[in-house]
Amino acid sequence: MRIAALALACLVVGVTRLTVSAQVTYVDITDEAGIRFRHVDGRSGRKYLPETLGSGAAFLDYDGDGDVVVVLRGPEEAVVVRRKARTAGMWLNREEVTFAAAPGYYAVAASRPLAEVASAELLAEHRIGFENVHLAPSFEGDGSDLDEFRAALPRILERQGLVRSGVAQIGRVGKRLFRTTFSFPASVPTGLFHADIYLFEDGVLLSKRTRALQVSKSGFGATMFGFSRQQPVLYGLLAVAVALMAGWLAGVVFRKS
Repeated sequence: MRIAALALACLVVGVTRLTVSAQVTYVDITDEAGIRFRHVDGRSGRKYLPETLGSGAAFLDYDGDGDVVVVLRGPEEAVVVRRKARTAGMWLNREEVTFAAAPGYYAVAASRPLAEVASAELLAEHRIGFENVHLAPSFEGDGSDLDEFRAALPRILERQGLVRSGVAQIGRVGKRLFRTTFSFPASVPTGLFHADIYLFEDGVLLSKRTRALQVSKSGFGATMFGFSRQQPVLYGLLAVAVALMAGWLAGVVFRKS
C-alpha cells in the first residue's frame, strides 16, 4: 500500500485584507504594511532577464482563517454496474449501466466538514464530492432506475478501496503549511492523477490550483502486470502452463506419499 502526501505551502509576498460579502473587496494597504517595492523597466535593449519580466503580486490566506479542500482524482475509465435478477431459479445479470467517465480513484480531504466550507450548490459546481462527479452514464431503456445504478457505483468502488466515502482531515503544520494523506490500494490504477486544491473563505471560493501526480507500480508485480497488458496471449498460455505444471507436480508428490 502506498501513501501519497500532499503538502500545501504558502510563500508570503504581500499582506492583504479580504472583506467577503456579496463580492470580494481588496483593500490597498501597501503603504501601511511598509512595502516600498517599485518596478522599473530599464529598456536597455540587451534583454536582461529582469527587464523581460513584469512585476506582480500574490494573494494568499495569510492569517490562516480560510478552508482548504483537496480532491484527488485518478485517471478516468469505463466502469460497468450490473444488476442481477432471478431467472429460472438462477441469478443472472439482466440490466447494466456503463459509466464511461468514472474516476479510477477518488478521495476528498478538507480542513472542516464540506457542509461548513461551502454551499451544496458551490460544491456541485466544482464537482467536489463523488455525488457531484460527472460520470457520463450510458444505458438501454428509459433510465428510470439510473439513480439506483449511480448509487451502487461508489459502494462497489469503496469495497475495492478506490473511493473514500468520508472526508479525510487536513492538518496544519506550522502557520502556512497544510498536509493530508491518501492511502492507495494494491489495485489502484496507474497513470496521471490530478490533485485539485481549493481555498474557501466564508463560503466563497478564493482560488483553485491543480497539480499532476504520476502513479506507477514497481517490483515483480509491476513487471507481470505490464507483461499481461503488452502480451496478453503469451501471458495466458504461460499461466495455463504453470497451472498444469503445478497440478502434475502435486500429483507426483501425493502419489509417492
